Amino acid sequence: MTEEKKKGKEHPAKKAAVKEQPAAAEDKHAKEPHAREPQGETPAIRAGDELKVFYRVIEAGKERTQTYEGTVIAIKNSGASRTITVRKNSFGVAVERIFPLNSKLVQKIEVKKHTKVRRAKLFYLRNLKGKASRLKELR
Repeated sequence: MTEEKKKGKEHPAKKAAVKEQPAAAEDKHAKEPHAREPQGETPAIRAGDELKVFYRVIEAGKERTQTYEGTVIAIKNSGASRTITVRKNSFGVAVERIFPLNSKLVQKIEVKKHTKVRRAKLFYLRNLKGKASRLKELR
């Protein structure tokens, strides 16, 4: 038998499956929505930046916005679970807090100033006190 005759003798169900396959493949590769899409635009944040984070706090059924000002000492870039670690000095006691950037509780982030650093993680600031822990501002 020639190739044309072989093609003509294929089972009708197989022909239908072959025709439907490309359409199914297109749907399969269509971009599916993720469980948590990044909300809004976050400013360009780098390690060493001074930030002001507006965080929504819910206590005893009441809701309020709390501001948290400090220095970014670490950024964890892993898609939708992207986080920043912010360190501040509160009445002589250093406090660190981790904020998920794609959380609905983070209302907005303002960058107060960019500073000059040469590392991605600034954990060495934990050992410094007073004027030694200052960072130079970029102009």
